[in-house]
Amino acid sequence: MIAASSYKLTSMRKLYLFLPTLFWTFAGNTQNKKQTADSKIEKVTVFLQGAQVNRSEKANIAAGKTDLAFINISPLIDKQSIQVTADGKITVLSVIHQLNFLKEQEVREELQAIEKQKSSILEKISAEKNIFTVMKQEENMLVKNQEIKGYYSSLKTSELKEAVDFQRQRLTDVYNKQTESERTIKKLETEIEKLNKQLHALNEKKDLSTSEVIVTVLAKESAISNFTLSYLVKKAGWYPTYDIRVKDISSPIDLQYKANVSQSSGEDWKDIKLFLSTGNPNEDGTRPMVSPWYLRYTAALPTNMIRNMSTIQSSNNANTVYGKVLDSKGDPLPFASVVVKGTTTGVTTNAEGFFSLALPSGASTLVFSSVGLASTEAKVSRGFMSIVLNDTEKQLSEVVVTAYGTRRSSDDNDYATDDRSNKKKKAEPAITTSTFYQPTTVVYEIDEAYTVLNDGKVYTADINTYELKALYEYYAAPRIDPDAYLTARITDWQELNLLSGEANLFFEGTFLGKSLLDVINAGDTLNLSLGKDKGVIVKRTLMKEFSQKKFFGNNRVDTRHYEILVRNNKQQSISIIIEDQFPISTAKEIEVENKQARDGKIDEETQKVTWQYTVEAKKEIKVALKY
Repeated sequence: MIAASSYKLTSMRKLYLFLPTLFWTFAGNTQNKKQTADSKIEKVTVFLQGAQVNRSEKANIAAGKTDLAFINISPLIDKQSIQVTADGKITVLSVIHQLNFLKEQEVREELQAIEKQKSSILEKISAEKNIFTVMKQEENMLVKNQEIKGYYSSLKTSELKEAVDFQRQRLTDVYNKQTESERTIKKLETEIEKLNKQLHALNEKKDLSTSEVIVTVLAKESAISNFTLSYLVKKAGWYPTYDIRVKDISSPIDLQYKANVSQSSGEDWKDIKLFLSTGNPNEDGTRPMVSPWYLRYTAALPTNMIRNMSTIQSSNNANTVYGKVLDSKGDPLPFASVVVKGTTTGVTTNAEGFFSLALPSGASTLVFSSVGLASTEAKVSRGFMSIVLNDTEKQLSEVVVTAYGTRRSSDDNDYATDDRSNKKKKAEPAITTSTFYQPTTVVYEIDEAYTVLNDGKVYTADINTYELKALYEYYAAPRIDPDAYLTARITDWQELNLLSGEANLFFEGTFLGKSLLDVINAGDTLNLSLGKDKGVIVKRTLMKEFSQKKFFGNNRVDTRHYEILVRNNKQQSISIIIEDQFPISTAKEIEVENKQARDGKIDEETQKVTWQYTVEAKKEIKVALKY
């Protein structure tokens, strides 16, 4: 009986041991295998707003289910844009995105260590200052004791010598210890300054976390598979600028098309294939719907509202806007971005925070932004604009111009002809660009490896350089402006796929300033304003001997006679358009008659007078306007 009970108990123990083993074996078979993929960024397509990042990784996947974690990814990705592909007999079952705060925790621990070190040094500084205070008090006591002994006592020579020697030795020791304490305090304060800078640099990072993409895959058998991960990130983009160079008015235009790329997405793009797209994934791609348009009576607008609307409209017609961008402390904010809302037209502020932006027609709102600061919008206004950006947790952005330019050959006239048009693209570029045409966008591929760091700085790359045939013409309106402006008209410009942007003007080797390349409002001909040319003199003079005032009863007659002189001081002949105007009466009591403008074309509606002449080199012409 006892033996049977012992056998039964032993059998139950074996059963109990077997059941947990069976449970853990089953759980181990159902749990997915874990694997980490430290992928590399291979390609980035930068849009006008946002960028698509493509990563790749070759992984050895075992048979069954595996959770493959792509680590060290930007925390600012659009979850809906994540795409994962794998070659071979691999099936992607699910994709999960999650933040990883371990990096942030590491930085916080580093901050705590620095704060602890800083506290220890501050204690040492306090102790040294106490020593210095004690030495100072002893110095005062010795000096005071010396004065008392000298005033109230008559000492023997030997006693006086001993007292003087003691005073000298003790004061020397006190002064030496004071100097040593000052030196120690200065050294410790230098260490504190370094620690403060390090703390500031660590605290500037607003988002210290990274993210992970967990991809669950199923493999029927072990295999090595190439994985591709793509996603859209925010806080990235590019905008165009141009360099327009004119050697002289008998030479073609040299147009350099440049891209200004920046990103603060949370990850560095090092040695990647860079693509620039004219698309914007943030725009709504839904076609508009036309609804019924109902007319009804409404109350009239108040007079003050109409006046305000008129002011806004007149402000929006301003050609150029000026201003300064400041941080929350009131300090100038260099290299902040100023962009016309809804366009790619923009500039960056200079080292003193000032900006000047030529506006396209219809521009009403500007967007101001800088790395680590909250962006803001402001209505375009006449006069000086002062903009403040809040939140100074991140450092200010800078402009970094990468030396990716176009290298001239030994012969500046060596060009490669583009068969599609009369444009010529320069040969032997230092970095080449390929252009791809898509149904709604154009993509430029930078053929060489490129680097854009996660620092918000602006990296400039050349897209293309063109030689453009242009018709040069001068324009002058001396009644408004005494200068002559050089303009250029370019045909067949549409095939260049240009975007509106600011242009730097260079004429005859001299920087003339900035202008706006406005392709939105251009027609078949692209008109460029190349700035003032001091080599063409324009003067408008009131000829007093032909101008007079007469009274006939209650009527007064004013006769005006103007002479406009144009002198060409250049080495070649020029074509110039001169515009002036006759006044238009708005009262029946005022009449304008006897209008004379020889060889001028008069617009009957606006009373604008236009002359067009060719002026030979070193010659001048004169035109007259009389009424």
